[in-house]
Amino acid sequence: MLHLVIATTVVMKMYTNMTNIIVRLSCGPECDENSILLNSHYDTTLGSPGAADDALGVGVMMEIIRVMSLRPAPQKNSIVFLFNGGEESLQDASHSFITAHELKDKVRAVVNLEACGTTGPEILFQANSREMIDAYGTVPYPHGTVLANDLFATGLILSDTDFRQFVDHGNLTGLDMAVYKNSYLYHTHLDLDSFIETGLPQHMGENTLALATYLTEKADLVHLESTTSVVFFDVFGQFFVSYSWSTALKIHIVIGVIALVAMATQASRPTLRATISIFVSFFAALILPNFSVIFLQSLGKPMQWFSHEWLSCLLFGPIALAGMFLVQYLFHNKTASTGANELSTLSSVQAFFTICLGLASYTGFASSYVFALYSLSYTIGLIFNQRRVAEAKKGGVESMRVDYATYFVSTLVPTAYFSFVNYSLLDIFIPLTGRIGVDAPVDHIVAVLTGFIVFVFCPPVLAFSHRFGRAVLKKMVVVLLLAHLAILLLTSIFFSPYNELHPKRVFAQHLRNLTSGESMLYIAHADPGPFYEPYVTEVEDMFSSKAVFRSSINNPGDWNAIYPFNQFLESYVIDTTPYIKAQTENQTIAQSQGPLTQFVQQAPKLTAEKVSYDPKTGYRKLTVLCTHPDYIWTVASFDTHLISWSLSSSEPFSHPSHYVIRHVGGHVSDGWRLDLEYKASGPDDRLVIELTAMETEGFGKDEERELVGSGEIGVMRKVLKNRPDWVTLTYFGTSVSRFHL
Repeated sequence: MLHLVIATTVVMKMYTNMTNIIVRLSCGPECDENSILLNSHYDTTLGSPGAADDALGVGVMMEIIRVMSLRPAPQKNSIVFLFNGGEESLQDASHSFITAHELKDKVRAVVNLEACGTTGPEILFQANSREMIDAYGTVPYPHGTVLANDLFATGLILSDTDFRQFVDHGNLTGLDMAVYKNSYLYHTHLDLDSFIETGLPQHMGENTLALATYLTEKADLVHLESTTSVVFFDVFGQFFVSYSWSTALKIHIVIGVIALVAMATQASRPTLRATISIFVSFFAALILPNFSVIFLQSLGKPMQWFSHEWLSCLLFGPIALAGMFLVQYLFHNKTASTGANELSTLSSVQAFFTICLGLASYTGFASSYVFALYSLSYTIGLIFNQRRVAEAKKGGVESMRVDYATYFVSTLVPTAYFSFVNYSLLDIFIPLTGRIGVDAPVDHIVAVLTGFIVFVFCPPVLAFSHRFGRAVLKKMVVVLLLAHLAILLLTSIFFSPYNELHPKRVFAQHLRNLTSGESMLYIAHADPGPFYEPYVTEVEDMFSSKAVFRSSINNPGDWNAIYPFNQFLESYVIDTTPYIKAQTENQTIAQSQGPLTQFVQQAPKLTAEKVSYDPKTGYRKLTVLCTHPDYIWTVASFDTHLISWSLSSSEPFSHPSHYVIRHVGGHVSDGWRLDLEYKASGPDDRLVIELTAMETEGFGKDEERELVGSGEIGVMRKVLKNRPDWVTLTYFGTSVSRFHL
């Protein structure tokens, strides 16, 4: 049994017949005491071929086995290759290995290979020990930053990997690496080898082989200690930097002292007024783009930026800049010269990043190296400026000014580095908004993210704008606002948020309710972008029936087949019974006066055994038996005050609760059992359990049970044949029954 937390939902999950394929390379018993685990998964998700996720990782591991098996045996540590068969069902197979397999106690560290994209280098986005991070420093093409590590730890990236199972249940340290760019195709029908970037398998393969070689030949796996207090980043993929948090603190102190010295020597001349203006400009850059969101949504144009990452900068960048310049206009000191305003503003930028560095260092934020780089760069620039101005002063030039070359010195390193980092940030986050849920304020999130990126790029522009005086600042604000309005209108006319290679994720479920007799088609989406008008109306026309909206809040069990991800969906429902009767050539179905669900064969079933009731305690016990031939991923949901159960890894809640228990089975798994004890009002107070089961016909076949022999009129086949290019479908059939046990 597996206990997971997805978003705000606790998931109790059973699994049976999980299959792992394991290969071990060793020099003998002396190497087997300490092993490195290399993991990838060979299963894929519904409706996706899985070329990148995770056939790419599997292929890399197979090639490493070939290469390493032709070499002399490892000299220090053995290596275990785990090809696990159940990651997409919420990491069942990796959980099974790390909790039950005989090799688990010999494994000291793990390297996990994953993918949520199809292009670009793989990124090191989770790491939890200094030794393993140092091991990563030996790869030929490093690409990783503690920024990604910290971002993933916040939970904003709604994703998970096998890595968590190894850390939580095996107490392992290690590295989690994934291909992440072009995540639009992740978990879709477009995850094909033809879309994997040329050279990407070689890139991942060479990095992983270098890691495997180092960890088996040189690494000490005995004394690994888990920690997140390590700063690490690559520099344009050419070399890798890592150092401890104690070292980082010393570096930050030195940088802070240098900044203070610059202020003491008048190289840096921040004023309270100018420093406040930088902080206010920062918040203006974050807040003002949200007004663009309100305008676009009023036009019925949400998520206009989705199909082009750069478009978010075009949509929200001008108004962010306008807000920053407006603040500078308001804070411009009319009693000082333009040169004095310019110097005090640039100095205040240095003060801003130095203050941020101090706060981040105090909180132990490993990504504070970002602020360190900015603070140091601007300090060096201001010291350079002091010398340039001193030379120019001899010729009678004003001393309170900023030399043109100062901007180049101040911004060259941070701007070059963070252009690389920020583009990667957009690459990660914007495709993610297509699967983040219908209630997520994604337009506002992207607007704030864009405003932050604009500010990071533009602090020197704030200082430079004062060179031309207050009147020019006012004109710049007006021009930017006019340009911004024009861009919003033009993009609303000529851009669509979705296209064939940036599709909208749609979920289609043909649900047969064996209790009520309903036969319904559910169409749902996973983002707040346009849905009803461009797509649901097409489905309504297909079936000549009007769709009814059903919210996930009022109907939480509609999508139990993919629980717990149903919390991110809302759907429209179409009664398919009239269509089926009108189109079928099966006269028994066409002329039936009863529900079509009567034709469902071998439906999943729950039965109760060993039922007993204790009148003293008021507790009722039973063993629930489920049989589900030709069905998978059964989900049992019920409401009760549960006292005990046979799920050993955790106790039930101490109060009446709603329970959803999901079962995942490997090949030839068609049943399960569960012992329950609950508080009942009497011996006849039966437990009402709703059972949802997914049909195996959804996996590559298009027959549907009740339509056997009915010709080309399958409901799901109809939906698939008429899918627009800009839509990607995850589709399946389910049955639902209610049992009183």
